[in-house]
Amino acid sequence: MFLRRGSPGKASALGWKAVLLVFLIFLSGCAAQQKTQYVQQRANPEMYQRVDRLLSRSRAVINPYPIYRFQFAIVKNEAPNAWVNSQKGILVVTTGLLAMFDDNELSLIFLHENAHIKYDHAAKNALLSSVTSAAFTIGGLFIPGVGYGDLLVNPLVTSGYSRSQELEADRDVVNQCYLMGLNPDQYIAALEKMKQYAAKKGESSDTTGLFDTHPNLQYRIDVIKKMTGNR
Repeated sequence: MFLRRGSPGKASALGWKAVLLVFLIFLSGCAAQQKTQYVQQRANPEMYQRVDRLLSRSRAVINPYPIYRFQFAIVKNEAPNAWVNSQKGILVVTTGLLAMFDDNELSLIFLHENAHIKYDHAAKNALLSSVTSAAFTIGGLFIPGVGYGDLLVNPLVTSGYSRSQELEADRDVVNQCYLMGLNPDQYIAALEKMKQYAAKKGESSDTTGLFDTHPNLQYRIDVIKKMTGNR
């Protein structure tokens, strides 16, 4: 069935697109208000020296380590977090992460992040994002409106690391932590701290839903315990 200009079906479609456009503008406005504040190395040399020392400790046990060396940056954020920005070639660390964990726990967390770099997870996600967008764009050429699905599906597919990628990085921690004189129980303790922080903030970390992009903390803890025979 073909819809004529001015028909109710087309008017409805235009209205849906208008609502979606307003929603996206609202989201972009919220994102613009959240400005990242970086900690300056000159003003906090001890903080940068600590991160550099612990990153070097974790890099030393990764085999093979990528030929390119990621730099790092520290951002002012009370949430304990760290992530890889492959486009800029940096590992981003929050002040909240540095405040919450001791040197051994941070070394294990950095070992996890360095594993993401080793396996090139961020770049693979970027490629997946491009492929997803291309698929919806092509679909939109044949079925009007399908291209808009990319705005909803792409974030679900590519936000954060996938379950398999997170568990792959955790496996590296379990297998290589002994080379730093540490053990998996210390890594589990660090994840438990993150879980407690999430609970205080009201964020669920005890269930894994079908559409979760990465496993929650309790699930990761359970998998690590199975890896080590500690159940």
